[in-house]
Amino acid sequence: MDDQLSENLEELRASYQNKRAQIRELQERASQVTSTARSRDGLVSLEVGAQGQLLGLSLNLSVYDRLSPKQLAATLTELAKTAAADATEQVREIMAPVLPEGMNAEEDFNRLMPQAPGIPDDEAPPTRPV
Repeated sequence: MDDQLSENLEELRASYQNKRAQIRELQERASQVTSTARSRDGLVSLEVGAQGQLLGLSLNLSVYDRLSPKQLAATLTELAKTAAADATEQVREIMAPVLPEGMNAEEDFNRLMPQAPGIPDDEAPPTRPV
């Protein structure tokens, strides 16, 4: 193989490995994101994870005296939306360095989060078509 081609391929492989490591690190950081939202009166708070999943809920006992079930449900819904939007923004900021220019992360941001892409490990020998 031509020395220049070999050198170019090695540079490309190294660049790929660096980008892959960067993406893994950012995905790990993004998966640890949490956001907490509290009601104005401080009676209700909830925490969500990176994908908006409920991680925790705290209700002050006096909430049952002050809010009807319908009001409590509305408060919980609004807080969940607020916390999820904040978590999404945090994840977007973390992942921004590796997102393609012009990508609208709002459209399908969750597909970037769950698992690292199915890229073979460095240790695995390359496969060649037979």
